[in-house]
Amino acid sequence: MSSLLERLHVKFNPNSRPWTETMKLVRQVMEKRIVMNSGGHQNLITCLETLQKALKVSSLPAMTDRLESIARQNGLGSHLSANGTECYITSDMFYVEVHLDTTGQLRDVKVAHHGENPVSCPELVQNLRERNFNEFSKHLKGLVNLYKVPGDNKLKTKMYLALQSLELDLSKMAGMYWQATNASPLDKILHGSVGYLTPRSGGHLMNLKYYVSPYDLFEEGTGAPIILNENNVPRYLGMNVCVTIEGTLTMNKLPIAPLIMGTHPVDNKGTPSFSSVTSANSVDFPACFFLKFPKPVPVSQTFIQKLQNCTGIPLFDSPPTYVPLYELITQFELSKEEEEDPCSLHHNMRFYAVSYQETVTYELGKFSYNQSTGYNPNWDQNFHH
Repeated sequence: MSSLLERLHVKFNPNSRPWTETMKLVRQVMEKRIVMNSGGHQNLITCLETLQKALKVSSLPAMTDRLESIARQNGLGSHLSANGTECYITSDMFYVEVHLDTTGQLRDVKVAHHGENPVSCPELVQNLRERNFNEFSKHLKGLVNLYKVPGDNKLKTKMYLALQSLELDLSKMAGMYWQATNASPLDKILHGSVGYLTPRSGGHLMNLKYYVSPYDLFEEGTGAPIILNENNVPRYLGMNVCVTIEGTLTMNKLPIAPLIMGTHPVDNKGTPSFSSVTSANSVDFPACFFLKFPKPVPVSQTFIQKLQNCTGIPLFDSPPTYVPLYELITQFELSKEEEEDPCSLHHNMRFYAVSYQETVTYELGKFSYNQSTGYNPNWDQNFHH
């Protein structure tokens, strides 16, 4: 044992090795090039991000590290102020300021779009105070997607102005309807000119809530009633669409200034007065305004044609594929319960309901449905989502 220790001591004793040889070995190690394929590099980044999420954020360095990591995940830049208490998450079109104190506790979060002053965002403040980094990351992704339109930065800025103009007009329409009718939140949803409007905030687009069913007004599980008021209208309750702008293959004339004139409606229904779209208040863009559903919704071929006739804008770049209504309805209902798309559906589906002294079978076929022996030929229609 003693001889072994002596040999190890001689081998690893720095005094037994010339300094020039040690420097040579260090230089060889430094000059080594480790080749890592892209897949391995991505796996390493994924592992580091997983470790980052597992770490508890309880200090200023931990908070800024997490914010910079989230910025990288969304393809954004980031840097800290000189004293390390402000973290800036940046892109060419917008930036986010996160203001912290010396212990890492949040003070404020501000968002600034190109050419605008920073504005405090309550939703982002709430996300970071609750350490809800996933939701904060979704906001950043939404801000990035807002500018995923064709063109250079100058054109993207004009498109953002067009979206702002539309949002201002929609907000005025919502305000005029309330001014004329003094409607409750539920009446706004069901009868309002634009439904119940929630303004764009952070990376969340402007939301228009246009329908809630009686079932939506009860808490899932407990059955407790949901009381709607101006301070309690959940964003994702009922049926919603988001207002945005996206690129198209054709040019469209979009206003870059609000079109509603005045602040008072012209009748007791809250109808506003609009100015005409002219070359002075609009610009041709390779883009269009969109109302986006959170999930695909079954829509009839006839209604699609009515929409196209009303707007003069084709809804599809290429002819869509139409499928039977029952398949779309079933897929739509199943998607509410599944996070991912449901599996392909069979053409004949049976559902059973047990009532007093009998079992009723509902069968959805390709061209009909049966309740016991019933038949409805109206199901033989083509729909698209």
